[in-house]
Amino acid sequence: MFIPITGVATFMLVGYAAADTKAPEITSDQIEVPYGEKFDVDTVDVTDNRDSKDDIQVSADLASLNVEQLGDYKVTVTATDSFNNETTKEVTVKVVDQEGPKFETLGSNEGYVVEVPVNGSSDLSSYVKASDNVDGDVTPFIEADKTLDTSKLGTQTITLKATDVSGNETEKTIDFAVTDDDAPVVTLKNGADVTLNYGSDFNLSDYVDVTDNFDGVIQPQVEGSIDNHKEDGVQTLTIKATDSSGNESSAQLNVAVKDTEAPKISLSKSEVSVNVGASLDLSNYLSSATDNKDGDVKGKVSIPSVSTSKAGSYTATYTVSDAAGNQGSASLTVKVNAVRTSSKKGSAATGTTSRPNYYGTSVVGAAYSRLGCPYVWGAEGPNTFDCSGLVKWCYAKAGKSLPHSSSAMKSSGTVISISSAQPGDILWRPGHVAIYIGGNQYIHAPQTGDVVKVSSGVSSFTCAIRP
Repeated sequence: MFIPITGVATFMLVGYAAADTKAPEITSDQIEVPYGEKFDVDTVDVTDNRDSKDDIQVSADLASLNVEQLGDYKVTVTATDSFNNETTKEVTVKVVDQEGPKFETLGSNEGYVVEVPVNGSSDLSSYVKASDNVDGDVTPFIEADKTLDTSKLGTQTITLKATDVSGNETEKTIDFAVTDDDAPVVTLKNGADVTLNYGSDFNLSDYVDVTDNFDGVIQPQVEGSIDNHKEDGVQTLTIKATDSSGNESSAQLNVAVKDTEAPKISLSKSEVSVNVGASLDLSNYLSSATDNKDGDVKGKVSIPSVSTSKAGSYTATYTVSDAAGNQGSASLTVKVNAVRTSSKKGSAATGTTSRPNYYGTSVVGAAYSRLGCPYVWGAEGPNTFDCSGLVKWCYAKAGKSLPHSSSAMKSSGTVISISSAQPGDILWRPGHVAIYIGGNQYIHAPQTGDVVKVSSGVSSFTCAIRP
């Protein structure tokens, strides 16, 4: 019996297909996935007894996989051949970091040459940044084979290295060009518009400073000049400064020459002394008056006047103005001294005098301040006294000089009666003097073993003396 050939072929095909019941085999146990990249099922190794890998369908359950986090994950992989034979396997997927950090230059710098300002920061992070796909900014961990020296102009080649946590390392060699692009700074100390006193020397350093970030102090070039006797209009100077790198800056200074200086008055004395009632011509003490522009202005000086009718210390002020209105002055101290106006010196006057004791208050105050000081013969203070020494010291404090002798003191002032004595007057008797303080009382230095004290009873004195 013969079977048709077509029937045999069909039988063989059906029988063969039915015989493929073997599922594919997943041979991968572990697969690495780069950080952040999508899991690719084509990386799973699968074999089949019949089908090629391209004919096998592979799928994976990725619910537990996070490619944004390094680590190991269990992923279930399913493989199905063309005869629907299926197998599954739990494969370990390792999310790994295989990428090193990347360098980038900051600012306007591009490529492998970085511009650095002279004397700028030597911190490389000011010019270069390193970032990693996993660790982010790793700039603080950049290592360099040498230190950047910004104090020197020129190019410095430095090799940088950055390493991430996973140990991936990147090196980059960069040229750092240290350059000076900053022009000198011209500082006008008093502004662009200044005034120069007529006839005074013009010193540029009084008005201008020039400094540079690299060269330090620079001597500028000046276009123009100043005539210190020219008051008409404004004179302009152009200040230019160029540093060693060729950077240039400039400024203008406008100078107006004006007479701003007051005349100077010179006096022959700083202090004069006259008696009460004396005539006083203060023009006698004016030596000269000169002005920087007008010259001799002595004839224009205003001469002051001082009344000598009352004792005291006065200030006489001389003034003069120049043609520009500047006023100068000088002062003279005038001391008007109290003097005897009635009764002849040294006479035993029994009447009264109309002149008051100008020193009274000061003398009495000084006497009170010495109460309790010991008596020492010949002493005149400040802590020990004899009788005339105490009177001499107290009057000196009031500005009046007296001799250290009771007899000489009687001849140094106006002799008046005891009844006419005023506080501060000197009480006198042969061999002893005291200071009258009023109310029948006086202060004196009595004798050896005693102290300066207040005593009563002025009738023991012969007369009073008013210096």
